[in-house]
Parts: sequence; structure tokens; C-alpha cells
Amino acid sequence: MPREEIHVVGEQVDVRLRRTAPTAGAPVVFVPGLAAGPECFDVHPTRSLLARVADAGRTPWLVDFHVHWRRTGQDAAALLHALEQALAELRRHTGLDLDRIDAIGHSLGGILLLALAADGVPLRRIVTLASALDFRDGRSPLPRLLTLAPKGLDPLRLSVRTGGVPARRLAQVGASAFGRGLPLPIELDQFHPGTTPGEVRREYVRRAVRDMPLALLLDLADLFTSGGLRLGPDDLPLRDAAHRIAQPVLLVAAVQDRQCPVRGVRAVAGDLPRSQLIEVGGDGAAGQGFGHVDVLTAPAAAGQVFDPVIAFLSEPA
Repeated sequence: MPREEIHVVGEQVDVRLRRTAPTAGAPVVFVPGLAAGPECFDVHPTRSLLARVADAGRTPWLVDFHVHWRRTGQDAAALLHALEQALAELRRHTGLDLDRIDAIGHSLGGILLLALAADGVPLRRIVTLASALDFRDGRSPLPRLLTLAPKGLDPLRLSVRTGGVPARRLAQVGASAFGRGLPLPIELDQFHPGTTPGEVRREYVRRAVRDMPLALLLDLADLFTSGGLRLGPDDLPLRDAAHRIAQPVLLVAAVQDRQCPVRGVRAVAGDLPRSQLIEVGGDGAAGQGFGHVDVLTAPAAAGQVFDPVIAFLSEPA
């Protein structure tokens, strides 16, 4: 149960900020990715990343975007605006300037944090897990299909007729199929074979999966195109604005990630003035490689991901 909750009403997307540990040191904000709730940071066979940050004497605040697959207008810009509003409210609530607040984002959550930083939001330190700005080397088939879908005029009015994917409901039905050794494409897109135990995969799907609005899916499909996702300042593609990010950023890349290609993470690290890059997964042997979600859920993430994250957040600005 949350110890404290802040509700922020946005133009298209509402956000709840939840504090689930005692108030300790400076806040660390956790931002989940596409089709994920903040519970994604608290699923691990031993001590989750969320628990480790609290153990280190910091105060975790979880971002929970209230998206629904049938609501229109919930695109990447709407989430970005909602996150900026939430950070402003957290600043007012805690009395701390943003340059004393750190943030961790997984997948889309990391992209949103990079977009805010490129626009001058002065977070102290940022950690991105399996986040990049160019996904053209990714092997997941769905985003490539979405690049063919109509945007702008949307002549088929798909966002009104279908709204998106009711992933939360589907996850409750299908969670038991995960971690059974079945060659499920959607599971292979998230987890490397043998790395995260089956029971932990099922817990992740049951607890952490959220709906996917179509407008957001179509926006993120732009990451798989040459034009890129236009979420930077002045409507720039974000990949062209990354050099503006002034604060230190730790990027964690999963070498076997089928969605977020390791070359894309390396490219972001090369564009940032103050970046550190960690690659996990090695040669990808069964049980040792890292997929998109394994950076949060694998037993080996405790040493290979969580330890470097805690050390990075402990450094002075």
C-alpha cells in the first residue's frame, strides 16, 4: 500500500505519484515504459530495484500513468506533458528543486526522461534502462507493422474505433502461459530464454502490464523510422536534440534486447555530453543473456544492473 499519494490531473493523461517507502533521502522518481505500470520496478526474485533504492537511503516515488486503451489523445506528447506536471507537483510537495531529484526510466520511461532533459528540465541524474532513440535495428515485428499505419488524418479513424490494445485484461488471462518454455513471440520480445525464472515472468505480467493506447503505439513506431520520434524541443526528432542534455546519464543496454537494439543505446551514449554506458548480456548464452525486461527481473540484474545504478545515484552531481 502507498504511504503517500499525489494525484495530478493532466489534459489527456492523469498521473499518480506514489511513495511506498519511508521518507529518507532525496527523491528518486521511477518512470515505467510502454504497457507497464510502476510495479515493473518491484518484481524480482530477491530484492527489486525499487527496494534497493530504498535500502540505499533514498525516497522512491513511482509514476503511474492512467492510460486506457479506449481513450483517444493519449500519445507520447500527452505522457510527456503529464510527467512534467507530475515533477512540478513533486517539487512543490517536497520543497526540493528538481536539481536535487534523480530519475530512473525503463524503455519509454527513459525516453520521456531524456525528452524532458533535452528541453531543460534540470533533474540531477538520470538512469535509462533499455531505452534508445533509434530502434531501426530492433527485431520486434509489431512496431514495424505500425509504421505502415495511417497517422495525421487517420482516415480509418482507428483510434476511435479500436482505441488500442487492452493489454491489462489480456495479461490477466494469459499470464499463466509465460515461463513455460513456449515460443511465444511476445514473451521473446521481453525476456531472454532462461534468464528470468518462469514464476517471476508470470508475476511481472500479472502485476505490471497496462493498456496500450493506439495513439501512443503509432508515435513510438516512429522510433523505427528514419525520421524518428518528434518529442524534442521545437518539434525536433529527439535523437537530434540529445546533445542538449546537460546532466549525467547512465544508460543500461541489454545486448539481446529484441525491441531496443544495443546499437541504438550506444548511439545515445555517444551523443550525450555526460554519459556512462553499461552493456549486460554477454554472448547471450541461455540463462545469461538479457532481454528488454530482464534488466529489471533477472536474478543477475542485482549485481550487473542494480549495483551500478545505486553507485551512479550516490555520486555527486
